[in-house]
Amino acid sequence: MRHGEGRMRWLTTNEEYTGQWEKGIQNGFGTHTWFLKRIPNSQYPLRNEYIGDFVNGYRHGHGKFYYASGAVYEGEWVSNKKHGMGRLTFKNGRVYDGLFSHDHIVEFPNLEGELVNYPDLPSECAVRSQYQGPSTSAEVIRKLDGSESKSVLGSSIELDLHLLLSMYPEKDQPEEKRQAEYAVLRNLTELRRIYSFYSSLGCDQSLDNTFLMTKLHFWRFLKDCKFHHHKITLADMDRILSDNQDIPVEEIHSPFTTILLRTFLNYLLQLAYHIHHKEYQQFIQR
Repeated sequence: MRHGEGRMRWLTTNEEYTGQWEKGIQNGFGTHTWFLKRIPNSQYPLRNEYIGDFVNGYRHGHGKFYYASGAVYEGEWVSNKKHGMGRLTFKNGRVYDGLFSHDHIVEFPNLEGELVNYPDLPSECAVRSQYQGPSTSAEVIRKLDGSESKSVLGSSIELDLHLLLSMYPEKDQPEEKRQAEYAVLRNLTELRRIYSFYSSLGCDQSLDNTFLMTKLHFWRFLKDCKFHHHKITLADMDRILSDNQDIPVEEIHSPFTTILLRTFLNYLLQLAYHIHHKEYQQFIQR
């Protein structure tokens, strides 16, 4: 029987588990990935991936789940369901912190939302290897305030521009926001290529040929682009990017933290602001 540390791939169902086993069943800490059918031009890794605790083949305890849509849930699990305190980051970047019960948000049980157009996860872990169709317990994509994104980049990429916009009079902020979004849009193809290149460095071949960038990949990118030549160290950048985020101190500099494409774009904007905003203020004073 599989017992101890190991990796197993299910080639017919495109699944993979790396972690701890006990008497042939997933028990302990591990990573289980469900690779999904490729969709042309998708901006997200086409996979569902869970990293966390397993008990008798079930997601049970604390864990982090990356949805193929780009959403992320981190928190408590009970028998494969989100249950207890957790944080759900929607694909547009909005965040819900609070209680979950049997895979549902407790505070907003009646909010309408869009279900992800990907296969839902099995009711039992991949030891049983049986997929179910989409259900209402699948990850829900919606804006908690009911508003719709007006970004030119679409609802899947929402830029955090509050630092940049605070430099401008309120009447000028909508136009400045659009111009920043257009600048990202003009370079989005190249930024995707950069993200894809760096996220694949040092990784095994992926079944869906896509990879998630880690903080270690991001540091390499920053160093190659000489960000640290602007009187700011990589450690300083980590601390800047962790501001206003509920990140444990020990994880601020963790090389294994994963970064989605939208987070990568927001990180670039935040660092560009910290590097160049003084130049803008000096220009205005003149």
